[in-house]
Amino acid sequence: MRRVARDFELGSRQGLAWTEPKRFPWIVVLLPTLVGLPVLRLGISAAVEGQRSDGAWYYGLPLLILGAAMVAAAGYFLFLALTRRQAQVWVGHYQHGIVREVAGHVPEAYSWDEIDGIRRRGTKVTNGIISATTHELWVCPREGAEITVSDAYKGVARFTDELDKTFTRVRLPQDSDRLKAGERVDFLGAHLDPAGVGYLDHRLGWREVERVTVKHGWLEIHRHGDEKPWARLPVEMVQNLSVFLALATRMRQEAAGKRPRSDDPV
Repeated sequence: MRRVARDFELGSRQGLAWTEPKRFPWIVVLLPTLVGLPVLRLGISAAVEGQRSDGAWYYGLPLLILGAAMVAAAGYFLFLALTRRQAQVWVGHYQHGIVREVAGHVPEAYSWDEIDGIRRRGTKVTNGIISATTHELWVCPREGAEITVSDAYKGVARFTDELDKTFTRVRLPQDSDRLKAGERVDFLGAHLDPAGVGYLDHRLGWREVERVTVKHGWLEIHRHGDEKPWARLPVEMVQNLSVFLALATRMRQEAAGKRPRSDDPV
């Protein structure tokens, strides 16, 4: 991974998330095998002896069935162990891009310019006593398979936050310039343009927008005078959410005749 990042001039590593595949419990293969083979052998011996002495080979049938079933179970578990092994995966976040490496495969490297966008979701789960937040991050290269980082990865929470901050710093000036040039900027499920914010075929002018917020995993766009949101989208449907929020805030302030605050990210 380090060599690939150096070859692609991605700079120093800023974060890392990785999986730790669980080891297969080989006892579920060994135990049926160690017990099943002797039982199967006894069943064969009983069948042969029964056939020789009484002409009734089926005396050994119960042992044959039991032994064969245990050996078959061992073979099934062995098949699972060999065909469903999880390869270890590392995803590295660098100054100028991202690298994904699957054990036994050539690493994939993408600069920020080769990535269409990122999507993320954080879901709070509670059972009434204990609460926890699950994390998912999707990185969408222009060419190549989507990279997914979830709670199956160690260090996912910090990795997701830091990557989002870095990608936002890179993409925000670019999309801001596009808006200033009069272009429409798409964020997958929603879009922005100099005249307003929209999703699908619907659009709301900036002077009508009261606020744009994220609440409980939903992006909500509110229109002046309405109690319910004008639009409500799950955050994972909005690509580059942090960029979207920053630009929407700036455009709304400008439309309202307010000067952007000094701490405004744009």
